[in-house]
Amino acid sequence: MRLRLFAVALMCTTSAFAQMRETVNVNVVEVPVSVSDSSGNPVRGLTAANFEIYDNGKKQTITAFDKVDFGSKEAVSAVSPLNPSARRSFLLLFDLGFSSPRSLVRAQEAARSFVTTAVHPRDLVGVGTIDVDHSFRLLTAFTTDHDLVAAAIGDPHSFHGKDPLQIGNRTFVSDLISTDNVGMQDAQDASPGAPQKSAPAKLLDEDNREMQRQMTASNEEFVRARVEKQIDYLADLAKTLHAVPGRKQVIFLSEGFDAKYLQGRDARETAANQRDFASVAKGEVWNVDSNQQFGTTSSQSILDRMARTFRSSDVVLNAIDIQGVRVQNENAAGAGSSSLAPNSNEGLFAVSRPTGGEVFRNTNDLKSNFDRMLHAQEVTYILSFQGSASSPGKVHDLKVKLVDASGRITYRMGYYENGGESASERALSTAEVIVNDIPQNGVRVAAFAAPFPVSHGNSQVPVILELNGTDLVKQARGNAAGAEIYVYAFDSEGIVRDRLYQRVKLDMQKIGDRLRASGLRYYGTLVLPPGTYAIKSLVLAGEPDAKRTSDADRRGYARTDVVVPQAGDLALLPPIPIDEQSKWVLVKGTDRGATGEYPFELSGQIFIPSATASNKVAVVVYGAAANELTWETTPKTKLLGTIPAMGATKFILQLDDPAPSSSLQVTMHMKGVAEPQTTSVALVRP
Repeated sequence: MRLRLFAVALMCTTSAFAQMRETVNVNVVEVPVSVSDSSGNPVRGLTAANFEIYDNGKKQTITAFDKVDFGSKEAVSAVSPLNPSARRSFLLLFDLGFSSPRSLVRAQEAARSFVTTAVHPRDLVGVGTIDVDHSFRLLTAFTTDHDLVAAAIGDPHSFHGKDPLQIGNRTFVSDLISTDNVGMQDAQDASPGAPQKSAPAKLLDEDNREMQRQMTASNEEFVRARVEKQIDYLADLAKTLHAVPGRKQVIFLSEGFDAKYLQGRDARETAANQRDFASVAKGEVWNVDSNQQFGTTSSQSILDRMARTFRSSDVVLNAIDIQGVRVQNENAAGAGSSSLAPNSNEGLFAVSRPTGGEVFRNTNDLKSNFDRMLHAQEVTYILSFQGSASSPGKVHDLKVKLVDASGRITYRMGYYENGGESASERALSTAEVIVNDIPQNGVRVAAFAAPFPVSHGNSQVPVILELNGTDLVKQARGNAAGAEIYVYAFDSEGIVRDRLYQRVKLDMQKIGDRLRASGLRYYGTLVLPPGTYAIKSLVLAGEPDAKRTSDADRRGYARTDVVVPQAGDLALLPPIPIDEQSKWVLVKGTDRGATGEYPFELSGQIFIPSATASNKVAVVVYGAAANELTWETTPKTKLLGTIPAMGATKFILQLDDPAPSSSLQVTMHMKGVAEPQTTSVALVRP
């Protein structure tokens, strides 16, 4: 038996991240800022006094200041809490309209390389597609789950995840629970499914082939209309991404298009002259026909609007030319012609440069190119101020100046006032709550989780959620109240190892009184291998199909951190609250065939656990006998009994200290182990 004692700590994030409030409090605006020197190195050591910030030309008072250094050598978990505005978020955007099947295969390779080589553990990655015939589609939300990202990259045409919020790749989903089967009734499972395999031979259908034929036939109006539609869709995408806090980097995987459909001659020459230094060093020559006038006033305006939307949403578009090595051959005009060859990637420069982005043409250099770009943004300063909230959706221009400091400054150039969000924006905002541990106050939620070993080294991990009844009733419509419950278990690498999803519909005539008196208690079970997990739970009160402009007033969130021990290790579980006279509306969630017995049993009597303790708790220690253990508690408790169990010892403790306290802390000492171990549970006293 290994002499290691695992302490399983219960932690609900309620106040530690109070500054992360942009998606909750519309008055707080957070502006991430990076400063680099002439060599591209981040400038460290700046304070709030080194910055001035202007909102629509008016100087603002900086009310909060934070700093995040991604260059720190300190090892951190992928799910370590971090200010959302400092997170780096990348969207891999596959261009299905201006890409050949062969190039899309290159795009998939480049995307995999990017995730493998350029992304850091706490960076968030999403996957999407854009098609001039079907607008844009987000295949995933921004997530740390690289399993989900890999599945979407493998099949950008057809991928459809099973997770409603698209942040995990597990497929376990339960059916609706209605009032008729509320009361610890088992919910049915949806059968798990595997991600579809990639089918590169079918990357383009006949419609796209016809489009390519029309393009090569120089159907100018047809091509111009498609290019302008592409730009509009990019702007729509950027507008949607404003719901995601922090700077977003769109990695646009495309062959591009001829820039003549967007730009006049002068603008095109400018784009050619602003190429990255690598192409200049290679001696590449880019010629422009001075006798031709390209583009239209309308297309120029479309490009300007797109750029403004990107800047206001704090989105940068970086393009990867997926056609591969382009040979700038002389065109049909013959040798000496100054016309740009038709296989130019000028269009990629035209759409990326106005957003502050780069164009990468050699995917073999992807890692070094992005390392150089991200190194300059390694230190992020977050400036907060109180913004106005007079007109939902209104765009504000931002400007940040350095004071008594020098360097190249990069910052969010605008923001939208919250309100009037689309369904896509609301879905992204909801996913961000989970990924970024953003506190919510629409529904008060208490959470509890603890591992219980079962066969084959895994553990069943019961999750108890208690939802405030008054908050649920507030979102009721007529005689119906409802809720959606999401539970995700993220491992230390940010992968979702298991998840639960539950829809609950409640008849207020039948259970309204009980719901108002206490609330709803949900019991679900995860199955997890040994490891360290952040179990994140989100509640959306009300009917999911109800029309609304915001979800902020109906969301609740809680996080618990759990260690699932290896077989044979000693494990101290958090104190398990015992509810002897439950008045809650009880709902049992998905049961996916866990092999372990119901873990909440004392002397042959089953009890109902609670998320918070009020009077009596059970303390379970695996791998130790009662005579090997001593303990003390704060506040004080008295021992009601000791119960030996298979491979474990259970202690029943009763609180006898009338002094108010927010938690019950148990410190356990074991013979032969020098350091005591401590665990705790939230405490609610009557």
